[in-house]
Amino acid sequence: MKKKDAKTLGGRIRLLRADLTQSEFADILRIKQAMVSRYEADKETPSPRVLLRIGQFSGRSLEWLLTGIDSLTPHAAESVDAKRLAAKATKNMSKEELLDIAGGYIRDTRLPDANEFVDIMKELFGDRKRLRRILDYVRYLRFEENAGPRK
Repeated sequence: MKKKDAKTLGGRIRLLRADLTQSEFADILRIKQAMVSRYEADKETPSPRVLLRIGQFSGRSLEWLLTGIDSLTPHAAESVDAKRLAAKATKNMSKEELLDIAGGYIRDTRLPDANEFVDIMKELFGDRKRLRRILDYVRYLRFEENAGPRK
Protein backbone atom coordinates (compact mmCIF):
# COMPACT_ATOMS: atom_id res chain seq x y z
CA MET A 1 0.00 0.00 0.00
CA LYS A 2 1.26 3.46 -0.90
CA LYS A 3 2.16 5.92 1.80
CA LYS A 4 -0.56 8.50 2.46
CA ASP A 5 0.92 11.90 1.66
CA ALA A 6 -0.48 15.19 0.43
CA LYS A 7 2.15 16.10 -2.19
CA THR A 8 -0.11 15.44 -5.17
CA LEU A 9 -3.83 15.65 -5.85
CA GLY A 10 -3.96 11.84 -5.86
CA GLY A 11 -2.16 11.74 -2.53
CA ARG A 12 -4.60 14.22 -1.02
CA ILE A 13 -7.55 12.17 -2.28
CA ARG A 14 -5.97 9.02 -0.82
CA LEU A 15 -5.43 10.89 2.47
CA LEU A 16 -9.07 11.99 2.62
CA ARG A 17 -10.33 8.50 1.81
CA ALA A 18 -8.36 7.25 4.84
CA ASP A 19 -9.74 3.88 5.98
CA LEU A 20 -12.64 3.78 3.53
CA THR A 21 -12.12 1.33 0.69
CA GLN A 22 -11.94 2.72 -2.82
CA SER A 23 -15.35 1.14 -3.49
CA GLU A 24 -16.90 2.78 -0.42
CA PHE A 25 -15.41 6.13 -1.38
CA ALA A 26 -16.58 5.70 -4.99
CA ASP A 27 -20.13 5.02 -3.76
CA ILE A 28 -20.07 8.21 -1.70
CA LEU A 29 -18.84 10.19 -4.72
CA ARG A 30 -21.25 8.40 -7.10
CA ILE A 31 -18.43 7.26 -9.42
CA LYS A 32 -16.79 3.94 -10.28
CA GLN A 33 -14.07 2.44 -8.07
CA ALA A 34 -11.68 2.40 -11.02
CA MET A 35 -11.88 6.19 -11.22
CA VAL A 36 -10.86 6.53 -7.55
CA SER A 37 -7.90 4.28 -8.31
CA ARG A 38 -6.91 6.43 -11.32
CA TYR A 39 -7.26 9.65 -9.30
CA GLU A 40 -5.13 8.32 -6.45
CA ALA A 41 -2.46 7.15 -8.88
CA ASP A 42 -2.47 10.63 -10.48
CA LYS A 43 -3.36 9.04 -13.82
CA GLU A 44 -6.49 11.16 -14.16
CA THR A 45 -7.81 14.40 -12.70
CA PRO A 46 -11.34 14.44 -11.25
CA SER A 47 -13.94 16.54 -13.02
CA PRO A 48 -14.99 19.77 -11.28
CA ARG A 49 -18.21 18.03 -10.17
CA VAL A 50 -16.27 15.17 -8.53
CA LEU A 51 -13.84 17.64 -6.95
CA LEU A 52 -16.81 19.45 -5.42
CA ARG A 53 -18.18 16.17 -4.06
CA ILE A 54 -14.78 15.33 -2.55
CA GLY A 55 -14.66 18.79 -0.99
CA GLN A 56 -18.19 18.44 0.39
CA PHE A 57 -17.44 14.99 1.80
CA SER A 58 -14.18 16.02 3.40
CA GLY A 59 -14.93 19.56 4.46
CA ARG A 60 -11.74 20.65 2.71
CA SER A 61 -11.57 23.53 0.28
CA LEU A 62 -10.98 23.13 -3.45
CA GLU A 63 -7.86 25.22 -2.92
CA TRP A 64 -6.44 22.55 -0.62
CA LEU A 65 -7.53 19.70 -2.90
CA LEU A 66 -5.82 21.28 -5.90
CA THR A 67 -2.72 22.78 -4.25
CA GLY A 68 -2.27 21.26 -0.81
CA ILE A 69 -2.49 24.76 0.69
CA ASP A 70 -5.60 25.82 2.57
CA SER A 71 -5.81 29.41 3.68
CA LEU A 72 -9.59 29.34 4.24
CA THR A 73 -10.40 26.36 6.47
CA PRO A 74 -7.46 25.44 8.70
CA HIS A 75 -9.57 23.33 11.10
CA ALA A 76 -11.34 21.21 8.50
CA ALA A 77 -9.68 17.96 9.60
CA GLU A 78 -12.18 17.60 12.46
CA SER A 79 -15.13 17.54 10.04
CA VAL A 80 -13.31 14.97 7.87
CA ASP A 81 -13.18 12.56 10.82
CA ALA A 82 -16.85 13.12 11.67
CA LYS A 83 -17.98 12.55 8.08
CA ARG A 84 -15.82 9.44 7.75
CA LEU A 85 -17.31 7.98 10.94
CA ALA A 86 -20.83 8.80 9.76
CA ALA A 87 -20.21 7.16 6.38
CA LYS A 88 -18.93 3.99 8.03
CA ALA A 89 -21.68 3.89 10.66
CA THR A 90 -24.50 4.26 8.16
CA LYS A 91 -23.06 2.05 5.40
CA ASN A 92 -25.14 -1.02 6.23
CA MET A 93 -28.33 0.75 7.26
CA SER A 94 -31.46 0.47 5.19
CA LYS A 95 -33.08 3.48 3.59
CA GLU A 96 -35.93 3.20 6.08
CA GLU A 97 -33.55 3.22 9.05
CA LEU A 98 -31.73 6.27 7.72
CA LEU A 99 -35.04 8.06 7.13
CA ASP A 100 -36.18 7.25 10.67
CA ILE A 101 -32.94 8.67 12.09
CA ALA A 102 -33.19 11.82 9.96
CA GLY A 103 -36.87 12.16 10.83
CA GLY A 104 -36.04 11.92 14.53
CA TYR A 105 -33.51 14.72 14.26
CA ILE A 106 -35.98 16.88 12.36
CA ARG A 107 -38.77 16.21 14.86
CA ASP A 108 -36.39 17.06 17.73
CA THR A 109 -36.05 20.58 16.36
CA ARG A 110 -39.66 21.13 17.41
CA LEU A 111 -40.16 23.46 14.47
CA PRO A 112 -43.82 24.04 13.60
CA ASP A 113 -43.80 22.06 10.33
CA ALA A 114 -41.28 19.36 11.33
CA ASN A 115 -43.73 16.43 11.20
CA GLU A 116 -45.10 17.55 7.84
CA PHE A 117 -41.56 17.91 6.48
CA VAL A 118 -40.66 14.40 7.66
CA ASP A 119 -43.72 12.96 5.89
CA ILE A 120 -42.81 14.82 2.66
CA MET A 121 -39.19 13.68 2.97
CA LYS A 122 -40.22 10.02 3.33
CA GLU A 123 -42.57 10.30 0.35
CA LEU A 124 -39.86 11.87 -1.82
CA PHE A 125 -37.26 9.27 -0.93
CA GLY A 126 -39.67 6.67 -2.28
CA ASP A 127 -39.62 8.44 -5.66
CA ARG A 128 -35.97 8.82 -6.64
CA LYS A 129 -36.73 10.61 -9.91
CA ARG A 130 -38.71 13.36 -8.17
CA LEU A 131 -36.09 13.61 -5.43
CA ARG A 132 -33.27 13.98 -7.95
CA ARG A 133 -35.17 16.76 -9.76
CA ILE A 134 -35.69 18.62 -6.48
CA LEU A 135 -32.04 18.23 -5.45
CA ASP A 136 -30.88 19.41 -8.88
CA TYR A 137 -33.14 22.45 -8.55
CA VAL A 138 -31.79 23.23 -5.06
CA ARG A 139 -28.22 22.98 -6.38
CA TYR A 140 -29.17 25.32 -9.21
CA LEU A 141 -30.64 27.82 -6.74
CA ARG A 142 -27.50 27.67 -4.59
CA PHE A 143 -25.33 28.18 -7.66
CA GLU A 144 -27.41 31.17 -8.74
CA GLU A 145 -27.29 32.60 -5.23
CA ASN A 146 -23.48 32.25 -5.08
CA ALA A 147 -22.99 33.58 -8.61
CA GLY A 148 -24.24 36.98 -7.53
CA PRO A 149 -26.10 39.57 -9.60
CA ARG A 150 -25.85 39.38 -13.37
CA LYS A 151 -24.76 42.33 -15.41
